[in-house]
Order: sequence, then structure tokens, then C-alpha cells
Amino acid sequence: MRFRIQPVAFALLLVAAILPAPARAGDAAKADGIKVEVTGFRNDKGQLGCSLWRGPEGFPRDDSHILRHIWAKIHGNHGECVFGAVPAGDYAVTLFHDENGNGKFDSNFIGYPLEGYGFSNNAKAQFKAPSFDETKFHYDGTGTKQMSVQMIYR
Repeated sequence: MRFRIQPVAFALLLVAAILPAPARAGDAAKADGIKVEVTGFRNDKGQLGCSLWRGPEGFPRDDSHILRHIWAKIHGNHGECVFGAVPAGDYAVTLFHDENGNGKFDSNFIGYPLEGYGFSNNAKAQFKAPSFDETKFHYDGTGTKQMSVQMIYR
């Protein structure tokens, strides 16, 4: 027995396959979040690592307290990290230029940074890393919170 599609049914199937699927309510929520634009890279080597912190516990050194971590490409001395679907709350962002691509922030034996780094609010390190309170910002849970961070090299 052969299966045969009627011309009208075939045309409807073809149109349905070509048209984009309708957007679902959840799709818009995924687009919302926190967008961090990073500038000031000294080169395009390696990758940009961005971490989103929900509170002061472990900030900024204990990776087990990071809410989310993202790797991003660097192009034209510019990088961008987008943390989608983030609930309302207070957050901080730490970032670094993983120049050698080894997946970690490199420092010397006394902790002096060997790669570029940055913090939300462009907070500066003064003999030690800034606190969560110095770097925190509020996200109301709707739309996109945009911020810019300048890379720091020592």
C-alpha cells in the first residue's frame, strides 16, 4: 500500500515547515538577564572568564560559591558575558583575561596577578580584592541589566 499526500495537505505541510515557530513565553525570559561588556584587553589571546556571585560568602576567591561562570571570546579587545534568566537580587561580577587559555586565573607565588582582571562597578583592588559590597549591584529581575567593566593589568 502506498501512502499518498494530497496537494493541499502537502502545501500546508510545506508552509508550516518554512514559517518560524511562534515564540513561547519562556523564550523572552531567557533573553532577560545581566550583560557585562568588557573593554581594555591588551590583546585578543585566550578567553574571557566571567563569574556571577549572589552574595558575599566566599567572594571573590572561593569558586564553590559562584552562582554561574561563563567563558567568552575576545574580539577587537572587547568581550561580552551574558547571564540569562537571572532572578531579582543583589549580585557581583568578577572577571579575568585567561590569556594563556589554561582555564584559571594565574598569579605568582605571592598572589600578584599575572593576567588581567576586573570587578563589577569597576571596583579597584587596593592591596587586596574589593569586597562584595564594593562590587554589588541590584538586578530587578526584568529586562537586561547592562554594565561595562574595564580590564585591569598590573
